Amino acid sequence: MIFQAMLVSILAFTPLELDPSISSIEGSFEQSTFMPGTIIGNWDEIDNPEGTRTLPGLWGGSGNNLIPCELTPTLGGPFDSACVGGLSIEPDFNSGLMAIDALIISAFDGEAGLFPITLGMLFDTFRSVDPDSLYFGGIQIDIPLGEGSLTTLKFEQIVKTNTTLVPTGDQTWSFEADVPVTITLELEVLGTSTGPLTSPGVFQITGTLEQLGNQFQLSATSSWGSEETIEDIPLVFENAPFDAPTIIPAGNIAHLLLSAAAESATITTTTNLQFTAIGGTLVPGDVDGDGVVDVADLLAIIAAWGPCDGCAEDLNNDGQVNVNDLLEVIASWSGS
Repeated sequence: MIFQAMLVSILAFTPLELDPSISSIEGSFEQSTFMPGTIIGNWDEIDNPEGTRTLPGLWGGSGNNLIPCELTPTLGGPFDSACVGGLSIEPDFNSGLMAIDALIISAFDGEAGLFPITLGMLFDTFRSVDPDSLYFGGIQIDIPLGEGSLTTLKFEQIVKTNTTLVPTGDQTWSFEADVPVTITLELEVLGTSTGPLTSPGVFQITGTLEQLGNQFQLSATSSWGSEETIEDIPLVFENAPFDAPTIIPAGNIAHLLLSAAAESATITTTTNLQFTAIGGTLVPGDVDGDGVVDVADLLAIIAAWGPCDGCAEDLNNDGQVNVNDLLEVIASWSGS
């Protein structure tokens, strides 16, 4: 009990670092953005007189006209990425509690996640000239547009969380915790970044804590699904070239320009997260790293007496194992 009480005071918010080789996130993701906008031909009287013109409706119009449309670019699919980050813990074995704080987990730091983009288009009926074609409106068409990317996926803890430690063996405990977080996504759609998209969430994590000498290893898993709608998305593009195959008659390509500004985005995720974080706590005077300062550490100091550059017994790192190191063991005594 004396050792545990001492350990608690020493371990106040021990930092742990995620091991990316055994920490990962996988699942499925879909981001659908509502973007009202316009379609117009790429014709210009001076710069491109042979370009395509667009005319509204079945019969009327002249020149080159804006055609109202609604664009819904959808980016998504399965994903899998290693995770980096860390957290801090404060275990109190006397009360059987542990505080978790400063949890940060990031994915796609090394390489963006690539997903297919489909552009949903709903437009008013219009005609094109050069080439001549009729495009019937009122029915959404889905057009594959290549790939977009998820460049940032980050989870950051908002407030400290307390959880109960349940002993499961020698120096091992289990726990469950609800960790409030902000979830930040950043995407690139049609060559334009959305900027950071932030929404609240809760990590419901289940895990184990294991003490390994002077280190703690925390392993945890979490699974969840969410659907969030985010307003005022900073995604705008103007006069983006878009080649559309002719409908009636078929066989040609109309050269169009798309302009649109996002109003909202709906983000749906289903995610499985698993991570392992490891961190050390150096107990003063603990030469052999067993978490207790006792006679074994005292004997190790005596056995290594004299010049000893870089050895564990040189507690003050002065290149000598001497009375100063011996006094540090005595001052930190916790064993019998």
